Parts: sequence; C-alpha cells; structure tokens
Amino acid sequence: MEIKAKIIIGDSRKMKEVQNEEIDLIITSPPYWNIKDYGISEQIGYGQTLHEYLKSLYYVWKECYRVLRKGGKLCLNIGDQFARSIIYGRYKVIPIHAEVIAQCEDIGFDYMGSIIWQKKTTMNTTGGANIMGSFPYPPNGIVEIDYEFIHIFKKPGKGKRVPKEIKEASKLTKEEWKEYFSGHWRFGGAKQIGHEAIFPDELPRRLIKMFTFIGDTVLDPFLGSGTTVKVALELGRNAIGYEINRDFLEIIKEKTGMKDTLFGSCNIQIIERKEEKLELPPINYIPRIKDAKPQIDPNKFKFKEDRLYKVVEIIDEKTIKVNTGLIVKFLGVKIDKKEDTICYLKDYILGEQVFLKFPDNRITDKNTVMAYVYLRNKIFVNAYLIKSGLALPDFSMNHRYKDKFIQLWKERKNG
Repeated sequence: MEIKAKIIIGDSRKMKEVQNEEIDLIITSPPYWNIKDYGISEQIGYGQTLHEYLKSLYYVWKECYRVLRKGGKLCLNIGDQFARSIIYGRYKVIPIHAEVIAQCEDIGFDYMGSIIWQKKTTMNTTGGANIMGSFPYPPNGIVEIDYEFIHIFKKPGKGKRVPKEIKEASKLTKEEWKEYFSGHWRFGGAKQIGHEAIFPDELPRRLIKMFTFIGDTVLDPFLGSGTTVKVALELGRNAIGYEINRDFLEIIKEKTGMKDTLFGSCNIQIIERKEEKLELPPINYIPRIKDAKPQIDPNKFKFKEDRLYKVVEIIDEKTIKVNTGLIVKFLGVKIDKKEDTICYLKDYILGEQVFLKFPDNRITDKNTVMAYVYLRNKIFVNAYLIKSGLALPDFSMNHRYKDKFIQLWKERKNG
C-alpha cells in the first residue's frame, strides 16, 4: 500500500485542494490569538481583534466539516488565554475553548467531549500570568492554567466499512485503549524550535490510533512544523497539511525526513499556492464572548523566561526606551532635578538590563507605558530617584507604592 502526503502552502480557510468527505480524521491546534507575529498579512491570530480571530477560525471549521467524511472526527487542541491588563485594559481569562465548542455545534458537528491535557508550558504559550497573584493574601490569587483541552467532534452520519484485515492491523492494545480513552492525559509539551506552538508527537499519535485505520487520511489545517503529517506517515496513514507561512516549509521537510519528494514508500507532494486575495463568503456567526483587542503591541513585552529588557535610549529625564521598542515612563515619580537625572540615567541605566513591573493598566499611548523599573542587581530605580533627591513622589497619582515613595521623600526631607 502506497502512503501519500500532500503539503499545501496556503490558507486553510479555503481548502480547495481537498475534495468533499475525503478526510477520515482532522487533528490540529489553531494559532494562539495575538501571541506571535509570523509576518504573514493573512495570518490568523496576530493583529486581529478577538472577534476577527474567532470568525477566521469559524471559516476553517466550516471547511473541515465539508472535507470530513460522515462519522469522521475533528480533534482540536486548544487552550484559554490570559488577557493582561497592561495590554488589553483589564485582566481576565478568555474562554476560547468554550466558544470553539459553540462554533462547531453551529456548523453541524456533534460534540463528543474533551480530554484534559495536563502540561506545564501553557502559562507562557497562552499569554502568561503571574501565578502568585496577590500571594500570600486573598483575594487575588490566580488559578494556574497548566492544561489545554483536546475537544473531540464528530460529523453526523454512518461510518465507512473497513476490511477485517485492516481492522486487525489497526487495533489498539488493552493498555493503549485504557490510557488513550482516559479523560486526562499527562505528558510534556514539545520544545519550541522555530515555531511558537509545536505539540509533541505523542498527541497526534494517540488520536490517530484512536480514530483511524491504516490507510486512512489525516488532515491538519494548521500544520506548523509538520508534526501531524510526520506521525501519520509513521503510522501508515495518508496525510494532508495546510500551512500559510512558507518559512515553515524547510522545518516541515526536515521533520518529515523528506528528500526531494520521496520519503521511503511515501509519496509526498508539495503545493505552493500563488499569492491571491482570499474570497470568503459571508457567514451567519457572531461570537458569544466579549470582543477585545490589544491596546499596545504585545510583541513589545517579554513575559516569558527571559524577562529582562535592555535600555537602548534615554528619551528624557522621566522616559526610557528598551530594546523591544517599548517606551517606559517611571511610575509614581515627578522629576525635580532634570539635568542631574538625565546624567544619572545615562551613566547607570543606559545599556543595562532592567526588569519592568506593570502593576495595572498604565498605557499613555500605543507605545508608552508607566512601570516600576528594576536594575538586574535589584535596585528599584523609581524609589532610588526619590531617595537620592532627584525626584519627588507624584502626589496626583494612586499606585501600589505611593505610600512607600512618600515615606522615602519624608525621610530624605528630614535628613
């Protein structure tokens, strides 16, 4: 049996290369909303409002319904996202997983339940959060979202007939069945190399063995680095994958072990669409969850493991610019000695790495925020400006350290 794969560099909101009811199983993880900019004008997620993002996903699920055979399964790995107040104006968790269930039910899928995938990478990949919250005091502790959902949907209708020998060759062991059909999976996420949202081989491997027979066809409309196609081929299934970003093609080739267009006994075809404006029909869908959009470019922030910024410019006595392009004003201080402050900032802050703390929504324009600034050696710059006599507390502004700043000023004033 010759196994085939087709990789299409194109937009999965219109999967014209796939026939009606050609697919037996769909496995995918859609791009996160406003987490990573891939530099593609038609990309889904980055640069969109929440409602625009959800409407884009709706088009993809409609296409999935068209190409999936009756009785076939759609498996969506998706997590909720943190909306930080510094970016979105208020802190909340956006229940994307719930909206996706409603979308797919609207389209015609039957919801068949979810698997909870327990993992420890979600705090960063889905937007990040300070899991300590108001520790150790109530009431603003934050529940750690260290899991994602794997939603399972079925296209109504009777499944296809399968020869006995194929059934036997595709059966699961008793141990696999017990583990795979459990409501909770516990294995780690994949190391993120060249792509923001790689899921590990184990995720599609389980789903492919659970819901397909050898020789069936598996589709991933958000192929990314190519994991689903790789695993499908390894398990003797045909595969189709869509990826809008051509830059991932070399990663996909490397992951699938492709040399030219042949991989062992698998025939792998690559189709690159010509650039064209996507014509999409109107849809009768209004998202149920509240719309949102970034008030400031998320790319200007560093919420992951390396949270240090480098100061690249002293704009004025109260304003610095860091290497992400973010402009930062010192929160809670009013500069008293302008020239001396500029000299201090140039001598001790310029070129140094700093940690920024954003206590609440303090955006002054699309590029500028107010923040507490700490040097890498933990010197609290805002407080130091007052303590050294370069600045006064800003009495007109309420913020977390207002009382502390006033106390420092009084101590300085009283000698």
